[in-house]
Amino acid sequence: MISPKIDINIEKNKLKRIKSGRINIEGTIDLHGFSLKEAKARLQLFVGESFLRNKRLLLIITGKGRNSKPNIHGKKQTIKSEINKWLSEDFYRDKVQYISKALDKHGGEGAYYFFLVKSKNIFS
Repeated sequence: MISPKIDINIEKNKLKRIKSGRINIEGTIDLHGFSLKEAKARLQLFVGESFLRNKRLLLIITGKGRNSKPNIHGKKQTIKSEINKWLSEDFYRDKVQYISKALDKHGGEGAYYFFLVKSKNIFS
């Protein structure tokens, strides 16, 4: 299976339905303040559990990374900058259909919508 489509523009109809509340966000995780390692683990757990519970639309709050400090090599790594790399891992390939930046009211530049594929879990 291919990797999730990243940072695509949501079709206008779907965006309007999210904005008006006709499509509900079924789960939210705020990764502010966590180390990259901890945020990566929490995101994987959250997406895995949400997938098994057949949730389809998640809000992932990464923050904008303004307060992040450069690593020893002088590179500023943030949750926001690393999320695309994480999504290319095998774990996400059969779970995340696509992601898009969130509306301003849900965090804008510091948040993403994750659209999950429908789970084939027979127990959900």
